[in-house]
Amino acid sequence: MGALPQKDHMSSAALPNKPDYTQLVQQADFQKLIKKKKSFIVPMTIFFLVFYFMLPILAAYTDILKADAFAGLTWAWVYALAQFIVVWIAGIVYIKKAQGYDALAASILTENKEELDV
Repeated sequence: MGALPQKDHMSSAALPNKPDYTQLVQQADFQKLIKKKKSFIVPMTIFFLVFYFMLPILAAYTDILKADAFAGLTWAWVYALAQFIVVWIAGIVYIKKAQGYDALAASILTENKEELDV
């Protein structure tokens, strides 16, 4: 049996150079940005998950949500509708916060443009 022809691989010199982000992610400004994002995202996520899963827990194991709230609606309906409101508010708040994070990220990239351009 004959040998299979070898594919001609591109040499490493022909591949485009990729920026090295190692130095960028170790900078204090970048670490500060990540810390700010985490300090907002982690508590918001925990709040949302607790708020979301409390409805089925309260509905299944307590009678709190069975009581009339107003106009013939029970607290279960009020709580369920409040979840929609919370999602919209959280989305709006995140969009506003993300604009600040995007501005910080853009300034970090601008400051390090020479290092990242290859």
